[in-house]
Amino acid sequence: MQFIKNIFYAIKKWFINLFGGIVVYPYPMFFIFYGSVHYKFKGHHQREVLDLIEPGDILLRTYDNYLSSFFIPGDWSHAGLYAGDNRVIHVGGEGILDEDILTFMRADNIAILRVSDRVEGRITTAIQRAHKLVEMDIDYDYDFDKKDPSKMYCTELVDYCYGGLNYSNPHKILYPDDLLKSECKLVYPGLNFK
Repeated sequence: MQFIKNIFYAIKKWFINLFGGIVVYPYPMFFIFYGSVHYKFKGHHQREVLDLIEPGDILLRTYDNYLSSFFIPGDWSHAGLYAGDNRVIHVGGEGILDEDILTFMRADNIAILRVSDRVEGRITTAIQRAHKLVEMDIDYDYDFDKKDPSKMYCTELVDYCYGGLNYSNPHKILYPDDLLKSECKLVYPGLNFK
């Protein structure tokens, strides 16, 4: 039975990684590419984010036309925790990443969420938890199972670091858009929402 689960998991991992890099441009003609380097979120947008962001903030990002975004409900496809010092901690197909914020912002859209309860100890604890996860080298959770602490997906990481974010109507899987229905407030709305 475990052998079958392992094979099924490996197939899901391969499928998600393969389709995660496919970009579909339906207009004016139908094109499919693998990967893209043309992002809508430009340098002046990044400077706006750098002026607003504070340690403990949550970054949401999305890519237009990526096939993987079509499978994630809502406007946002990924989430990360800003740990300060221009570092974002998040989890992707490679596992837990401690990444430069400018690298994280290579996207088509970015939003900043801030936890309403800005108690200093809570923010410090969230950032410390994120750093511990980096040290533990947690893998990406292709099962999207919040009950399995040995693997995590992006929104699960953010939620775990804060010890739960009091959602209204959460899904079984926590999607990045669910963070907008939590105790967080939108500080920077991103390009599509201005």
